[in-house]
Amino acid sequence: MKDRAVSILRRSEAFFKADMVYLAKGGSWMSFGQGINMALGFLVSLAFANFFPKESFGTYKFVLSTVALIGVFSFIDMGTAVTQAVARGFGNSLRQGFRANLKWSIGTILAGLVLSVYYYVNGNALLSLSFLLAGILTPVAASAGLYGAYLLGKKDFKRSTLYGVIRNVVPAVALIITIFLTQSLLILIAVYFVSTALVSLFLYYATRSAYRGENEKEEPGLVSYAGHLGVMGVIGQVAGNLDKILVFHYLGAVPLAVYAFAIAPVEQLQSGKKILNALMLPKLSGRSFTDLQKSAPRRIWMLAAYAAVLVGIYIPLIPYFYKFFYPQYIESVFYSQVYSLTLFGIVGSVLDSHLVAHRKKRELYLSRTVIPITTIILYFVLIPSFGLMGLVVAQITVRVFSGLLSYYLVTYPFKSETH
Repeated sequence: MKDRAVSILRRSEAFFKADMVYLAKGGSWMSFGQGINMALGFLVSLAFANFFPKESFGTYKFVLSTVALIGVFSFIDMGTAVTQAVARGFGNSLRQGFRANLKWSIGTILAGLVLSVYYYVNGNALLSLSFLLAGILTPVAASAGLYGAYLLGKKDFKRSTLYGVIRNVVPAVALIITIFLTQSLLILIAVYFVSTALVSLFLYYATRSAYRGENEKEEPGLVSYAGHLGVMGVIGQVAGNLDKILVFHYLGAVPLAVYAFAIAPVEQLQSGKKILNALMLPKLSGRSFTDLQKSAPRRIWMLAAYAAVLVGIYIPLIPYFYKFFYPQYIESVFYSQVYSLTLFGIVGSVLDSHLVAHRKKRELYLSRTVIPITTIILYFVLIPSFGLMGLVVAQITVRVFSGLLSYYLVTYPFKSETH
């Protein structure tokens, strides 16, 4: 049966223009892990929806979004750089990346301290302590979390999946237990950041132990490329977290909770995009850019068809899902149905991976500057005027624009860069 399955996958490669055996093998492990993580996320959301106040949950999401936002002050994106370096045979990239990422996180630590002092001066002890704790622990968790990028570069999908499940199980179980034991938001936030940092460190050392015999070669350009990706991503990281911060500022904590529950199921479906990108990056790095350009149109149509099927199933069924599991958040249903159109963003995301794999820096700088700036402008125009629906429309508009721009940059790269 295994040989027959491999034979079928090999025959399908002419149509899909991809290594289908590789995708099936890696994708099966990663899909299994994602299924476990989705189940965990669902259980956590049930606990929040049924046993935690809306206002407190909205504040919790505000803290997490703000912490993610101040991560821009590290000015480095080490994960992708580590994956590429490992795929090219630089075995010591995990330790090299950990040290560099921790070193460059000083900006994030200082930003957390500034926010902590600001809220302390303004009499908000909850947010003051939250940002102090997050500013210290988030860089540790992010640096240790590079083990995942290393395992992807090694194409060790089994270990990557199992470790990923562990990394999600520990904070999820800790959060659920905490929600049942206390309504204290400060304790909940502390449990989240402490548990995430500890489990990330454990898995980092487990990965190093598993590959203790690996070569000690370091990638000379690792930090430089990670710095380029980090600078490119500054505006994108701002745009990616600004939505929840602006909703909290303009509309309040309760509307933010409604928005968070509206987008949560769709974001879980977006996990297919993350799995595909993770699988493709090592493979794309080994193919010529000219070959990728030729296969791009077919790949676009297949991805668009995949997204259309998901949207067609999601819109009519999701009201029943909310009615049964999240009755306190029925008002999120319509926003969620409209937001599901962002699933078509998988096209732009995969095309962007083509540019990342071949280090098309100028194209990436353009894409990762124009798209986030457009996003931020739409946020400031549409959220104050149209509330949550304005934000949803902005998200859809940006995903469509991103896909079109990525397709143009893959098809017509700058002349100065060779293929």
